Amino acid sequence: APILQKPAAMGVKTETFVLLSLLIVGGGHSTPVTWSDRIALQEQGQVGQPSASGPYETSWELVNVSGLVSGSYHDAWVIYPSGTEASDKTFPLLSFAHGKDAGGTALKPSYTTILEAAASFGFVIIAPRSCPEHYCTNFYKDQLQCITAAKEGLASTGLESVDWSKSVGIFGHSMGGAATMISAGKDGYDIAAAFFLHPYYTVHAEDIKVPAVHGTGSSDQICPAEEVKNGFDANPFYPKVFAEIEGATHLEPNSSGGRNKHRWDAYVPRLFMCHLNGDSDACDLIYGSTSDSLCYTDIEMTDCEVSVGG
Repeated sequence: APILQKPAAMGVKTETFVLLSLLIVGGGHSTPVTWSDRIALQEQGQVGQPSASGPYETSWELVNVSGLVSGSYHDAWVIYPSGTEASDKTFPLLSFAHGKDAGGTALKPSYTTILEAAASFGFVIIAPRSCPEHYCTNFYKDQLQCITAAKEGLASTGLESVDWSKSVGIFGHSMGGAATMISAGKDGYDIAAAFFLHPYYTVHAEDIKVPAVHGTGSSDQICPAEEVKNGFDANPFYPKVFAEIEGATHLEPNSSGGRNKHRWDAYVPRLFMCHLNGDSDACDLIYGSTSDSLCYTDIEMTDCEVSVGG
């Protein structure tokens, strides 16, 4: 695939682009944009960010989930579109895995912003509260069990609006990012895309079987950006994205703490809108070169790479 090297002073190292109509089904090439195009957008003041707020109101519901293996809590939050606009509509399911020490009662206050942002774009999210503290190596099993339990018919107002004709998306932060990476290599759950937010380790990256974004920050001292990049390089599946936000700490996805500015919130739902809904505009925001695409936004990136294979 054609690759364009960006001057080091401008941050992004390599990018590979593809026609979006071909990206959905895989394969294909297109000509990369030039860095003069990127500079021109900056000079014209056309570089921006997409909205992190979707058309739907959101609600939270706590549901019991049997079969969770990571201890203490055997339930999950369901965050779902609600209100008049959501009435009589159905939505794809996403399964979210939280970070270390952010389960149990800490999950909702830790991730309210990013979870409500994603649900507002038309997704039902199930997030297990198990593994409330310490590191749980089998936490991915709970992320997957929530998908199974939801499909088998948990008693839940939010889950009643899941559209099971569409595939499932998965995402997670830190320990949950590592769990999501393992889940992304598992068959039998109809998973179509994955977003890894500052994943704690990347030893299962070579098993990934779905399109994915590997997200990190240059100021992450817990899960260093170079380790996340190693996972991206080891990931054999295309398309894939590596994005390192300049100055972002490990807590960037959290609702409070550190210097987080919620810069992932607009892009997490776009990945799933692309691969679960077939939304070409959302695909362009993840993989493309428009003024508010992930690697072209006014969010400063230390490194950003889009690769579609070929």
